[in-house]
Amino acid sequence: MKKIIAIIDPLNFSETQIAGFRYFMKEADSKLSVICLDCLNTEQVSMYSLVPEALAFNDERTITETRASLKHQRDHNISRLRELCDSRSINMIVREASSFPDEEVVMESRFADLLLISNGTSFSLMKDSNPTIFIKEVLARAECPVLVMPDTLAPIKEIIFSYNGSFSSMYAIKQFTQGFPGFADMPVKVVYIAEKNNIDIPWKKKLNEYLEMHYDRVEYVVMNGEPATEFLALLLHRTDCIVTYGAYGRSGISRFFHRSDAESVLRTTNIPVFITHP
Repeated sequence: MKKIIAIIDPLNFSETQIAGFRYFMKEADSKLSVICLDCLNTEQVSMYSLVPEALAFNDERTITETRASLKHQRDHNISRLRELCDSRSINMIVREASSFPDEEVVMESRFADLLLISNGTSFSLMKDSNPTIFIKEVLARAECPVLVMPDTLAPIKEIIFSYNGSFSSMYAIKQFTQGFPGFADMPVKVVYIAEKNNIDIPWKKKLNEYLEMHYDRVEYVVMNGEPATEFLALLLHRTDCIVTYGAYGRSGISRFFHRSDAESVLRTTNIPVFITHP
């Protein structure tokens, strides 16, 4: 049994998020804890970040009224979440944040096997980047694998492993494989983008020996060109697959795994992305 946690902003969530969490919980053959981080009363999270118009007018009354409205919305959402989370399989935890949300989530990840989170999660009502600043921080600092889900999850029909022979790419493949035994009968596509004009997949025999122990169908694809461009083109119009990335945000690694490349996939595609860094 693995410890899987999912993070939700109680001010901004949808029922499709819970459905996505349930899907991966089932494939991982594990139970799930959904953690709702309440940031309304956290000193480090200013109301101005939640209500920017209050800053423009410096209106304390607007701030007070808006806070009351947000608290009502939060309480309503939490009540709805409790209805959606069947306690027999999902343990729902509501906790007031004691620090910045990303710091809270990183600490939670230290004691978890997998973190589930939706791509648009930000803990802010202001317009944010895509991926959000919160998502970027969590991905760079998380201490367990992270699965970032799209707003609406389509049924998964294929697993795509990004691979370049490095420890980080293989680590991501193994973490995913060990984390989701329910995907054993899912078709697997290993994508290698030839670097320095080397079309030979590094350690292919050993890789194949490993994958054939866990999956029934494995296909290898070698692509040429600029890694980020080619990989994004492969995924751009897909909604029915999941992709792995290794070493998000770390230096000294293959150009195939640059932080900006993973962010491009998160920004422009509608698929779940599994990201690790050893």
